[in-house]
Amino acid sequence: MARCVEDVAIVLAALVGHDSLDSTTIDDKIELSLDEEIDLSKLKVGIPDEYQCEGMSQEVIDTWRSVADMLSNMGSRVSRVSLPNTKHSISCYSVLNCCEVSSNFSCYDGIEFGFRADTTGHTVEEVYSKSRHEAFSDTVKGRIFAGNYFLLRENYENYFNRALKVRRLIANDFHTVFEKQNIDLLLTPVTLTEAPLHSLWIQKDNRQQVSTEDYCTQPVNMAGLPAITIPCKLSNNGLPIGLQLIGKKLDDFRLLSIAKKLENILHFPVLLFEDTNTGV
Repeated sequence: MARCVEDVAIVLAALVGHDSLDSTTIDDKIELSLDEEIDLSKLKVGIPDEYQCEGMSQEVIDTWRSVADMLSNMGSRVSRVSLPNTKHSISCYSVLNCCEVSSNFSCYDGIEFGFRADTTGHTVEEVYSKSRHEAFSDTVKGRIFAGNYFLLRENYENYFNRALKVRRLIANDFHTVFEKQNIDLLLTPVTLTEAPLHSLWIQKDNRQQVSTEDYCTQPVNMAGLPAITIPCKLSNNGLPIGLQLIGKKLDDFRLLSIAKKLENILHFPVLLFEDTNTGV
């Protein structure tokens, strides 16, 4: 999260690049500056059919349509595209995330790594159990249990391997749109509604929260593509409604350049921090 697109670009420029101590980093050469002269009229913008889903508010749909029309009026070629495996992304994420959580959190034993509960005079097994019981929330515990189940030898093929295959299908959908249909940018909603009241949100369990509000953002994570959310307007209740821009793989700074251009056009208010010493 940041105040504006330029702040995101500054942080990304500091983070990008290979780190010999981090096996998840890459050494690809990436342009690290924003293109201030980027021409929106030359863009091919895709509008995924599958992202207008059940439960999406009319205000979100209207905002999506309004920005798409604005881009079209500016000369961008806006067209409908299909990402048919979008509907499977939440299920795919749920399996892979639980497997990753169960694997990554296995080292939290309260002795060599992680939080240690007050277990003076207890056995090693009790230290493990009490420390993990106190450190992990119910959601984390549930994901660890589920991940262990998915990774059992008798379940591995039906859950973990199948989820990996679905993730590949999701990634292939994006590849088809970007590389074969020559789309430069995808424009989608972020959430189905404006921010809900906390009192209503906490009535849902974690699975319900994820299945509703993550519908539009999970596919891009499964595909490993850059995406950014920019606020576009205020709802009738005075809450921000944003849209998601999705770019090609490793095209992060071009995506940020487009986002900054849109940010300047939409004129959504930017938060400024006041120096308490100077009042500025």
